[in-house]
Amino acid sequence: MKPDFGYGETVALRAYVESVAELLGVEPAASWSEPGNPAVAYIALAERSSRYPGRLLMAQWNSDTGWCLALEPECGEAPVVLAAWPEPRRPDPAVVARRVREATAAGR
Repeated sequence: MKPDFGYGETVALRAYVESVAELLGVEPAASWSEPGNPAVAYIALAERSSRYPGRLLMAQWNSDTGWCLALEPECGEAPVVLAAWPEPRRPDPAVVARRVREATAAGR
């Protein structure tokens, strides 16, 4: 049986997101990815925002806009982006993890 069209892209994207999650100390179950146009990904972070007390943070990726650090949305609100890294669109996982750690350490 042949894999579905796009299977390789799905597997590669999932592996990429899981690599970022692992470097951030997040288990794979706390992340997801979805190939498409645009492809998207999400990683739930255990860190909370110091600027927004009690609010959890997430790392989010979009193939059109790159990575960002944002507040987890509440009650249907749009994510509040605290830091964004549009270029390169799909950097090495270690670069993403470093940027997220730096932004959370800076109190975002």
